[in-house]
Amino acid sequence: MSRPPEEKTAESPYILWKSVNSQTFHSHIARSLGNILVLVQEAGKRILDVYGQKFEVFLKSDLSPLTLADQRSHEVLFEGLPRILDVPVLSEEGRTIEFAERSSWQTFWSADPLDGTKEFVRKSGDFCVSIGLVHDRSPLFGVIYIPVENRVYFGSMDLGGHTLSGDLIPALSGLPAVDVLARSQRLDSDRASAEKEWVLIGSVSHGGEISPEVLKKLRKKHPFSVKSVGSAIKFCRIAEGAADFYPRVGTTMEWDTAGGQAIVESAGGGLISATTGQPLTYNKESLENPDFLCFGGRFAQEYPEMLSLSPGS
Repeated sequence: MSRPPEEKTAESPYILWKSVNSQTFHSHIARSLGNILVLVQEAGKRILDVYGQKFEVFLKSDLSPLTLADQRSHEVLFEGLPRILDVPVLSEEGRTIEFAERSSWQTFWSADPLDGTKEFVRKSGDFCVSIGLVHDRSPLFGVIYIPVENRVYFGSMDLGGHTLSGDLIPALSGLPAVDVLARSQRLDSDRASAEKEWVLIGSVSHGGEISPEVLKKLRKKHPFSVKSVGSAIKFCRIAEGAADFYPRVGTTMEWDTAGGQAIVESAGGGLISATTGQPLTYNKESLENPDFLCFGGRFAQEYPEMLSLSPGS
């Protein structure tokens, strides 16, 4: 694993990255991009191994489901990500880490080994592996792999947003970004073509996100259709231009959005707090996100006034 010449101490294995600027991380991701995609696909394969069998469903303390697939994907990511970049990994399993400890993390992986467990249990296919690299409280880089589709989405402001068939991923091991991008398709959330329909996207598992009032405001300018998609796949649909607007009301956690935010932003869209209008920030004392608005480039141009409103207003 390549790394900048920073000091690493026995007391903290992560101190070597403490004073490194964001460009260093962009360079490191560019060198390691092939290996990152291989790792995330491997986590997705572990999920599919369970998906094709009968499996038990356990309930966590908040009554949300947990399966063997969550655990197997978690093992792959928590072993593999620090080998690629030796910084902490934060996910639901680490939500009990005290803020006094986390507050010193300038850089970390934010990982959701199986986003959309409810959809996994329902066998809908709407689930994914989602990771983001956070630096100075903002997501620099994100990857979302959709196992059932065998397709990966990834992006950063340096690389731009891209998508790639999973059939090509095994051959990417050890390859840098220049070779990976040559095999990838560029993402563009603008959807500038007048022939494309306007699409409002919402969650399968969480109702109440799309109020009649919001839909009425949107349809004053364009005839929006409404589609439901599970998990962080919604961010992929925004990034690739298959949907224009995703308002979210209700509880989400930082690991639910970090990867998706990086991908959407790299494709020319945005993900902002519904109350402040600012991009979501990370490693807060509370790991819960505020209500948010996710949108593509075309939406930002046509509906700037909507981006100052809460999604339920």
